[in-house]
Amino acid sequence: MNKSLEKKSLPENTLQRTGGLYLTVVVFISQIISSLGAFVAIYLVQVNAELSPQQLSGLSKTVALSWLIAHLFLLLLVYFYYKDLRLDLGNSQKKNKLASDAEPEIKTWEQLTTFSGRHSIFLALTLFVTVFPTIFSQVATLNLTTDQLIYALIGFGAAILSSSIFSLFLLEYLLTPAYKTLAPKSAKENLLLVKGFNISTKMQGITIALVLISILLVAPIGYHQTFKALETGEQSVLKTMQMQSLFVAILTIAFGYLLSHLFARSVSAPLSHLIETFKKIEVGDLEQRADVTSPDETGELAIYFNSMVSRLDELQHSLETQIAQRTEQIQASAEVGRIVSSILDPDELIERVVNLITERLGYYYASIFLISSDGYWAEIKSATGEAGKTLQERKHRLSISGKSMVGSAINLRKARIAHDAGAEAVRFDNPLLPNTRSEIALPLIAGGRVLGALDAQSTEANAFQEEVVETLQGMANQVAVALENARLFQQSEEALREIRASHQVQLGKAWSETLADGDLEFSTGGVSPSAEDSLNIPLAVRDQSIGEIILEGGPDWLREDQDWVEAVATQAALALENARLLEDSQQLALQERLVAEITSKIWSSTTPDGILKIAIRELGNALGASEAVIELDIEEE
Repeated sequence: MNKSLEKKSLPENTLQRTGGLYLTVVVFISQIISSLGAFVAIYLVQVNAELSPQQLSGLSKTVALSWLIAHLFLLLLVYFYYKDLRLDLGNSQKKNKLASDAEPEIKTWEQLTTFSGRHSIFLALTLFVTVFPTIFSQVATLNLTTDQLIYALIGFGAAILSSSIFSLFLLEYLLTPAYKTLAPKSAKENLLLVKGFNISTKMQGITIALVLISILLVAPIGYHQTFKALETGEQSVLKTMQMQSLFVAILTIAFGYLLSHLFARSVSAPLSHLIETFKKIEVGDLEQRADVTSPDETGELAIYFNSMVSRLDELQHSLETQIAQRTEQIQASAEVGRIVSSILDPDELIERVVNLITERLGYYYASIFLISSDGYWAEIKSATGEAGKTLQERKHRLSISGKSMVGSAINLRKARIAHDAGAEAVRFDNPLLPNTRSEIALPLIAGGRVLGALDAQSTEANAFQEEVVETLQGMANQVAVALENARLFQQSEEALREIRASHQVQLGKAWSETLADGDLEFSTGGVSPSAEDSLNIPLAVRDQSIGEIILEGGPDWLREDQDWVEAVATQAALALENARLLEDSQQLALQERLVAEITSKIWSSTTPDGILKIAIRELGNALGASEAVIELDIEEE
């Protein structure tokens, strides 16, 4: 639930209305409530000391005046001494608190967490200093006996003790909204800044106070009434002692209950709030923080808890950021994979990759260099931004053996990283890129051969961590493979074009020889090739035209007619080519068979004359020659 919609407690509403005066207001409230002990003290003094009306009135007025002076002094001390704390409370309620360094905030927090403990101690000391001397000063004036003086001191001592201990717990309760408001937001400075009494000290203080107060309240009554009963011998005295003891016991129990309630609440309320905060955090709301509502171990626990949650929140945000960055890197790498698998033009491929690196990974500058044909230079092929455009126009290049990140990456065949560009010795300081804080150069290696390098620069220091290097190296490897594939594809295309050209030449020559005896032409219906309404469809075999089909018909030929005629022409051209190839194959087979027959007859003779006669006779018969001559002759040198 939104805190603005939560129901505010009475102390929170009071703080919102009073602002900087809240500290003085809560002290005044605690003084009024704790001063009720003075009336109990007067009653106890009267029960035990049995003062006359004049003595009781005089002592009460004197003690009340000193009591009032003590409280006024404390109010003024709180108002002036805690000026900074009062101003901070006022500013926090006006919602105009200016950002400041940690020291004033910590100082104010220390003053607030020690306030209740210091106030209770000062209250007890001030009352002792003002009340007891006043009582001693009235001994002669009021004619007090020693017993009456002792009973008066005991009664007011118990009142002072109960007032101070009750004021401690009451102030801690009333200052709860102030703790929430002024608790330092910086977790590191928060730690160990809780300066109030710890739970153990408060528990011991309650126990000792209750024991002392019980003794100071009950023992004098029992002693006085027992002594009186023994002195007078009246049984009614014992009954009076029982009633007084019962009243004091009830009063002590009530006081003990109030103290225990305030103490239990000072422990249980912060723990309950901490548990509720933990439940919200458990379901994933790491924006929740526990309110610091106590200056003891529970407040310190809330501080450590908030510190832990803050670190968890920072860790989660850091992990989410890293995951988002890693996801973006993976997506960019996948997109590079799609690009390299769909683009065969090296120039287009390089340009798309460098633009992708700067756009998706957010780098200041990216470029790709390729090794020149002579192997001495790394020439820029594509780069991003105005600087990249200028470098391309200048045909920028770097010496492979020179002092540059690109040249070093190519030479060493591994990534070179400059986490702090200004401190890197082996680096080309480009004046067109003045904002570079870190740089990486990765070699483009494919099949064991270095093709060039991928260079990326960032405006942030230490931008290229290990996982980023792995991603960029993977991109570089994909680009290198794609460039190598593009080179091989271009070589294959060139070889294929040469083969196609050679085949077309051979095909043209073959058909020229086939048509050497005259063109092959067939017609039906008296086609006139010059007719304007004729349909001319070429007969082509592997992009080589070997003839034409001419159809004469109506004034308009439909597209469907042209399509099916073209299909027929294609099949006719293939059939003609197959027929020519078949004829050539048959002719070749006939020649080979004839050669084999002549060869077998030649090998059947064993004499030179016989071999020559058979060879010339068979060749003449096979070629149909009218005359054939064969002779052996050796030219003399």
